[in-house]
Amino acid sequence: MRKKYTFYLLILLFCFGFSIQNANAQFRIIEVNPATERVKIKNFGATTEDISAYRLCARFSYNALSSMTLLSGDLVNFAPNAEVEVTVSFSNGNVLTDASSDLGLYLPTGSFGVAANMIDFTQWGAGGIGREAQAVTNGFWTAGTFINVAPPYAFTGGSADAGVTFWDTLLGVDDFDDINKFTISPNPASLNLNIEIPGSVENATLRVFDLLGKKVIEKEISGIQNLSIDVSKWNTGVYIVRVTSDDVTQTKRFIKQ
Repeated sequence: MRKKYTFYLLILLFCFGFSIQNANAQFRIIEVNPATERVKIKNFGATTEDISAYRLCARFSYNALSSMTLLSGDLVNFAPNAEVEVTVSFSNGNVLTDASSDLGLYLPTGSFGVAANMIDFTQWGAGGIGREAQAVTNGFWTAGTFINVAPPYAFTGGSADAGVTFWDTLLGVDDFDDINKFTISPNPASLNLNIEIPGSVENATLRVFDLLGKKVIEKEISGIQNLSIDVSKWNTGVYIVRVTSDDVTQTKRFIKQ
């Protein structure tokens, strides 16, 4: 009888822990500006929560959100689809202005070395920084990958998306005017990837990167409206297609089957 009771208790604790982990997974880092040390977090969940005691950790430096300068939003009543923005500050004086760093979002209590206490992660400039190992264990990140575009950085995915594939340069609304109609097809692709570019785009360059940030192809495309790339011999996986015109950049992703 005691063994049966213990079994049910373990199942109950597992389900409780799983539900807590899922509840905390609704909070995601969506913007990072190392130059201004600003970080934005979004509530992708369906409930209003208090995240004031949640912590940010970068290069082993950490602090609670409530101890940082709140720029916008409500940490105590963090509503669904709401965002909060803070200026990051750490108790030891470290900042985010490094050319390379990591940034993890953590539960209010528990060791930073325990993967279960981390609920989101990103890193830029280099791989293997700070708490990457915990993020890899959680499935948030692929070891050695990092954001390799110009800062500030923006998360482009949803609540179920994770990894460097869903991070890009943060662009203002006006920055998309010239190349917003750049399209790719089919997606996924197995033989050829077709790219359609608006005729108004000048001084443009096309670059394709694999998931590890390695450049696969670079091509000047000024004045070209339709382009077909043979991807039949490429490895399967996710690729990043980036079109840059002067100082404007737009990124799309495709899957090679």
